Amino acid sequence: MHLFLRIPFVPSSKRSIEEMIRHAALKGNETVYDLGSGDGRLLIDVKRQYPKTTVIGVEYVPTIWLLGKTRCLFARADIRYERGNALRRDVSDADIVFLYLLPPLMGRLEEKFDRELRPGTKVISNTFPFPQKKHVAVSEVQTRTGKKKVWVYEW
Repeated sequence: MHLFLRIPFVPSSKRSIEEMIRHAALKGNETVYDLGSGDGRLLIDVKRQYPKTTVIGVEYVPTIWLLGKTRCLFARADIRYERGNALRRDVSDADIVFLYLLPPLMGRLEEKFDRELRPGTKVISNTFPFPQKKHVAVSEVQTRTGKKKVWVYEW
């Protein structure tokens, strides 16, 4: 069985997306990544609120990538939406990285970010924390399925 068939698609709630964008404290000229960008809703919201921001989504699962790519096209938003592996995508130019990925990937991404991210880069994770990195903020969001946490890190 291919790996992408075992990765569940669980979209972020509207409230979680709002909280993640709030924590990003965008000014409007940053480079923003969403690794595991799913259906592209977070990307579209960022681009609508901050049109001069460079927005890049990376999604591994082909069917979900197609869904997100289609949503971005219909939104007529200037978003670079790539199909690829988040662990292989160079993010050294990032100012903000958004994540909603499962715990087995978080440790591997933490090591990757230690190598690639510039000091001061913000990483905002929906639901799942990094295993070793100390967060600078955390907030709770009430969703239809219960309470979720948004974790904020600075590299």
